[in-house]
Amino acid sequence: MLTDNEITIIKASAPALAEYGEQITGRFYQILLEKNPELKNIFNMTNQKSGNQKQALAMAVYAFSKYVDNLSVILGDVERIAQKHASLGIKAEHYPLVGSALLEAIEEVLNPGDEVIAAWASGYGVLANVFIEREKALYEENAKKAGGWSDTRDFTIVKMQQETPLITSFYLQPNDQKPVAEYKAGQYISIYLTPQGQDYQQIRQYSLSGAFDGKGYRISVKKELNGQGEGLVSNYLHSQFKVGDTVKVTPPCGEFVLQATDNPAVLISGGVGITPMQAMLETLSKQTTAREVHFIHGAQDQQHHAFKGELDLLVEQAKVNAYCFYQQTDNVTGNEHQGLIDLQKIQGLLPAGAEYYICGPLVMMKAVYEQLKALQISDDKIHYEVFGPNKSLA
Repeated sequence: MLTDNEITIIKASAPALAEYGEQITGRFYQILLEKNPELKNIFNMTNQKSGNQKQALAMAVYAFSKYVDNLSVILGDVERIAQKHASLGIKAEHYPLVGSALLEAIEEVLNPGDEVIAAWASGYGVLANVFIEREKALYEENAKKAGGWSDTRDFTIVKMQQETPLITSFYLQPNDQKPVAEYKAGQYISIYLTPQGQDYQQIRQYSLSGAFDGKGYRISVKKELNGQGEGLVSNYLHSQFKVGDTVKVTPPCGEFVLQATDNPAVLISGGVGITPMQAMLETLSKQTTAREVHFIHGAQDQQHHAFKGELDLLVEQAKVNAYCFYQQTDNVTGNEHQGLIDLQKIQGLLPAGAEYYICGPLVMMKAVYEQLKALQISDDKIHYEVFGPNKSLA
């Protein structure tokens, strides 16, 4: 428990963290990885180079300082981060290393005095214990599930299927041929590997892209062409892996899942963001209870629309209402539209009381979020998954 004085001190530091947050977290990562280079096997070094990681951490630290007296406000973020940590293998012994580096960075950048550092040490201890306990529970839950396991497990690529010119699906089954843990549509697994020429292990999360079948998992991976250092693991999977190869896989994690409700579901995706939506769509289509489902997808053109054949079949079977938006084509028919996703074009077709799920490029998600707010959809009805370091659409 924090004292009233410690809470007051931490809250008073919020403005400084808002101003110098990224400078603090940038220095934090330098200190942490210089003193503990083995952690480079856990952290996404591409995000380190891009600055995305320090920005995300700065937001998290600021949020803690602002809501330290009402942590329930950030419980959703805590759960999201804890799920990610569980997929990365973060353990209790890592937290003292992180805390020491964070306090050193705060002191170096702000020089706030011993009383402030002591208050932040106490605050960090409280938050670290929340994560440690939640992640411990996640590890235990994953290990105790039927077909579950802890840490990583070897899976074989049993099939590779090209979905679009850039997206390939990898079908994975366990080497030990034992059952695999069931997952909720929208969750992801982590792949652990060390690409040729890299000094450290790389860990990446990939959404499971199909309904659970009891045999294995499917991920659908986009080959990146931007040349900015992104897509290191994704491109390595495309270029170096083949059927019969083995990858190390964590149990399914993630809190972006279908809500336990019979409300209509509106699934909105862009590009490779279709992967968790496809799992949701397939899962919903197999349910015996009648639930109204609408599927909205944006892509470059029809050729770059992954799983389009499966969607067309579900539309034909009257299991889903679909609306497709293609940027680089004039040849649109039926439920297709030219351009970016524009909910105004289909506003009259969207069901009342629906739950909305969004996944795709960040710029697309923000645009869709703003459109939903313009339609007066409340935040509790909007659920989303952001690839990479956590960011808020609000």
